[in-house]
Amino acid sequence: MAHAMHSDLEKVKRIVLRGLEGTPARVYLYGSFARGQAVRTSDIDVAVLPEQPLGPGVLAMIREALEESTVPYPVEVTDLSEAPLSFREQVLREGIPWND
Repeated sequence: MAHAMHSDLEKVKRIVLRGLEGTPARVYLYGSFARGQAVRTSDIDVAVLPEQPLGPGVLAMIREALEESTVPYPVEVTDLSEAPLSFREQVLREGIPWND
């Protein structure tokens, strides 16, 4: 199951980064998958911190691509620029960067 989870994370990462292509943004994995505590019922938590506000529909297109993918976990994509500061700080502290 661990190999399948890793493969699913790679798919999610590819979809999110492709959806943000040309958009300067930091992307983080956080939550149970980042902590290595994911179980079959876990969701995959991804945070995006754009340098500029995201264009209309960017996250919607990413979410749609994720829903249409073969990833068997729900994926939550959050725009950190619109999240409360305390949550943003927690993700930046505990999250795993997905891009440099």
